[in-house]
Amino acid sequence: MSHLRAIQHTVQEIAEAITAAIGMEVEIIDEKLRIVAGTGRYEEKVGQMEEEGNLDSGYIYSHILKKGTEYIVEDAQSNPFYHAVENELAEVCCPIKLDRQIVGLIGMVAFTKEQQMVMLHNKDNLLVFLRRMADLLSSKIAESKISDELKIIVETSRDGIVVVDKQGVITLCNHSAEQLINMNRDKLIGQHLHTVWPDSPVLTALQTGEGYADREEFYKGKSSKSKAMHFFTTVNLIFNRTEEDGKQVTGAVVYFRDIADVRKMVYEITENKEYYSFQEILGTSNKVKELKRQAKKIAPSNSTVLITGASGTGKGLLAKAIHYASPRKNKSLIMVNCAAIPDTLLESELFGYEGGAFTGANKSGKVGKFELAHEGTIFLDEIGDMSLHLQVKLLHVLQHREIERVGGTRVLPIDVRVIAATNRDLEQMMQDGEFREDLYFRLNVIPIKIPSLFERKEDIPLLLHHALQKYNDLIGKQIRGFEQEAMELLVSYQWPGNIRELENAVEYAVNIETNDLISKQSIPGRILRSHKGLESTSLKKQLEAYEKQIITKHLQENGYSVQDKRKVAAMLGISESTLYRRIRELGIVK
Repeated sequence: MSHLRAIQHTVQEIAEAITAAIGMEVEIIDEKLRIVAGTGRYEEKVGQMEEEGNLDSGYIYSHILKKGTEYIVEDAQSNPFYHAVENELAEVCCPIKLDRQIVGLIGMVAFTKEQQMVMLHNKDNLLVFLRRMADLLSSKIAESKISDELKIIVETSRDGIVVVDKQGVITLCNHSAEQLINMNRDKLIGQHLHTVWPDSPVLTALQTGEGYADREEFYKGKSSKSKAMHFFTTVNLIFNRTEEDGKQVTGAVVYFRDIADVRKMVYEITENKEYYSFQEILGTSNKVKELKRQAKKIAPSNSTVLITGASGTGKGLLAKAIHYASPRKNKSLIMVNCAAIPDTLLESELFGYEGGAFTGANKSGKVGKFELAHEGTIFLDEIGDMSLHLQVKLLHVLQHREIERVGGTRVLPIDVRVIAATNRDLEQMMQDGEFREDLYFRLNVIPIKIPSLFERKEDIPLLLHHALQKYNDLIGKQIRGFEQEAMELLVSYQWPGNIRELENAVEYAVNIETNDLISKQSIPGRILRSHKGLESTSLKKQLEAYEKQIITKHLQENGYSVQDKRKVAAMLGISESTLYRRIRELGIVK
């Protein structure tokens, strides 16, 4: 019998604890590839073999059991070394070691796109968590105490955790529980749960022997000044199995989270789903209609797209809409912000690396974003911030449709549609030697420019009401609309931050407003100051401000080069010398 099978009951409890804490299915495998414990669909497979019990299969589990290495599978469907018999999408794997001997492994599995997104975003933290679980198991195998380790896990949980005995008396709680209940643990422990949560369903679960998951519960404070408690709660019962009495309830572990946190998480997931459609690009102006028409027309193509526009105009949203209107919609959409990743790491992020390619590299290597996007789409945001060195490598990918991992010699063919975006003037950057001309023409096959909010002011009321509903739902308010003065002020504002700034302003107003209409007093100060500054200036100053806006708008749309300025002067019906003089006098800078 394997080490893990000898403590199978404990192993199963730890698997369930991981699932309760993280919300993903788990399987725990022994050194012979036998499933010892599991949750969800793996619970029914306990006792069966993974990878057909063949340690020489070459798949990931057999590799981990031989080498003792951790492994993160970011895209199980396209990984040739992953045995995805259950339609798994991603997995984090960690070996269980005992005195340098590999005695098994823990696998945390994502089966939905939402779980895959959460796993990839938190993979390092999840791997750290699984290491702790693996240490727990090896400690139990060695018959050492695990209480201290369990306390660490409980204390680092974001969920509130309360343990009660079979009578409903609180015997244990963590720091999050203290904060959510607003009571120190020295006062909580020893109290009956009824005194903290009157008529709690947890007490019924102790009597019936039936736990529950994700139930919304509301408890009023003991006094009018006490804060009400609104939770999402899960109850896992603790059983004592004996030959004489059978299965007896001895207590329960209660996991709970503030409803506001749950609402925010659900909204973020829902919002990402909604972004898959052109319907989410709001606006009825001619410029928005033309933008949608053009984007829908080019969506079925495989050609590269370059989206330009000011910061906050929704370039990422448009890229998602194009992808999900294309034949590649059922494949991966990989989003990369080139400005957010240090240049020293961006190359390995995009193209991956072979094991041992550089100091600190994973021994098993890493799959790059282009490989993950195979047969799908990769969105390269802030492409203007990419270094010249990486521009050369990206040009090679676009020309030859192949990549080579850092430190590798293999050439890997890829089928990826590239959508790039920038708020910078790439033509000016070419003239300044900051962006390659050949790459620019490879990217600019299908150019799409998103208009700024200044160019489509008629869409502002619609966007304001949409943002109001969004933050009403998120914050839990029921504000009906905007007072006339507030609406006029918001429509007349120039919105240099575009839609991102607009949503920020509405979120602020919803938080501040106490009545059922957004008033002028609830609008952010920068907007009010802008309006007051304009009101208090002379006619000459107001005309100059408007002139500055017009010239700046045309320069942003057409560029800042000598040729571009000549074109702008012609469009405005003034001489080049007059344009240069007004740029200097009005303090217009790029």
